[in-house]
Amino acid sequence: MKNWNKLLCLAITALMLICATDIYSKPKQTKIYIFGVSINFTDSTTYITDVQALEPAYIETRTGFLYDRSIYSQQLQIWVEYAKNQPNTTCTVFFSENKSQLEKKYIKVRNNYNKDQSTKLKTLNAGEFKFIPQEWTEHERL
Repeated sequence: MKNWNKLLCLAITALMLICATDIYSKPKQTKIYIFGVSINFTDSTTYITDVQALEPAYIETRTGFLYDRSIYSQQLQIWVEYAKNQPNTTCTVFFSENKSQLEKKYIKVRNNYNKDQSTKLKTLNAGEFKFIPQEWTEHERL
């Protein structure tokens, strides 16, 4: 019985150490490629940005998620609302460290919207809209 208690304590300690290192792991700063889609469900126009390089970007090392991805969606949403006079849009972003992989996703998304006859797809090139990199700071993790 004493061996099981010692083994259980050792397992709990190891688990706590693993969790602590995951919580305090720093994000990886890297160059990514990104594009966004803006949809207004009350209008037939959908906007899609071209694939853009974004540097620096910060990726969560354990999960591979992009830090501040909601801010990049908001950048597109605010721009479409004011520049294109399209309130109440829903925006999302797609990203990858691999440009060719993201370009395949871009073509797939673009083809899906082009198939829909009720939707007009408009492309926003980098001269029209450009994502602004966000700086990561330590307090943003909590």
